[in-house]
Amino acid sequence: MLANAYGIFICVAGVAGMIWILYVMRDGDKDRHDEDDARSFFDEHGHWPDQTPEEAEAERVRLAAASAAAGSAPVSHASPDGLV
Repeated sequence: MLANAYGIFICVAGVAGMIWILYVMRDGDKDRHDEDDARSFFDEHGHWPDQTPEEAEAERVRLAAASAAAGSAPVSHASPDGLV
């Protein structure tokens, strides 16, 4: 009788474990999905979702000024071999 209860418990735990694994594979990494959505937004609009276009432009100007002060031009295009 006790061995039968252990068998039932192991089967239930196994099924619950498989359901949990499938859930994690599908929806478990919410942060990664949010980051992918933010990167898609950036690629489409040129600024991050939590930035206004004005803030993004101000940041570009600040970075350009900082790189000019350092004496190096910002990298904006890949070299012919594909390196940036």
